[in-house]
Amino acid sequence: MNRLSQDLENRVKVGFFSLTHSSPTGDDSPYLTWHQLDHMPEQYRLPGVVAGQRWASTPDNRQVRAVATEGWSSVQHVVCYLMGEPVDPTVDAFLSLGRELAEVGRYPVAMPNQYRGALRLRQARAAPRVLVSDAVVPFRPHRGIYLVVEGARDGGSGDVGGVEEFGALGDLPDESMDALLETPGVAGVWVYATSGDLRRSMFSPGDLRITVCYLDDDPNTVAGRLGDLVGRLGHDGSRVQLAAPFESIVRWDWEHPGAT
Repeated sequence: MNRLSQDLENRVKVGFFSLTHSSPTGDDSPYLTWHQLDHMPEQYRLPGVVAGQRWASTPDNRQVRAVATEGWSSVQHVVCYLMGEPVDPTVDAFLSLGRELAEVGRYPVAMPNQYRGALRLRQARAAPRVLVSDAVVPFRPHRGIYLVVEGARDGGSGDVGGVEEFGALGDLPDESMDALLETPGVAGVWVYATSGDLRRSMFSPGDLRITVCYLDDDPNTVAGRLGDLVGRLGHDGSRVQLAAPFESIVRWDWEHPGAT
């Protein structure tokens, strides 16, 4: 194996997720064009923003979803901003920048929201067959993701003392992580969970764990391989809300993954 040492610290600490539905007009292209060419690039002015990525669900993707509970079944778009130190100032500056852009007329499209919030990065793993380091998996070219969103069964906030505790949902169990990484087409897995110190008033409520599987094979094909595994999740106090493939955005073909 020619993989490098994993001694270097992962500079990504947080993932800010925005999961939205399609536009009420039925045409998502104005949103995708604005977000890719205006909104997302502007976030890189913030020193703590490491990367911004987005994916969309095609009609074929939706046909092979393993789980999609009420509300979550309408999720069409997934955006994730990877953030590093300084975490709290970066999250707050990110929110302030959004307000500033809106004030100058550069937030023209608001999609129906399902979930919005910053989650702590808990685990980062590359598949054994992939030579890149765990910390760079999101930057390796990928064809899409398989997203698993789990909520706490007890509905608790997950706060213990209001600071660093993660409640019922922390790390993905080792056996589940290993099974994901052994699945053909899964290049790596990053896992995030809600944290009391990252909560803000404008974020969606609830205790979540979000697992992002980065795919280097056709997302629908990999979804078929993961279906049985997803059914075995949730034994650590969680309930799967959404388990679904999403495709990477094609540059200068913004409508491609969201065609209906």
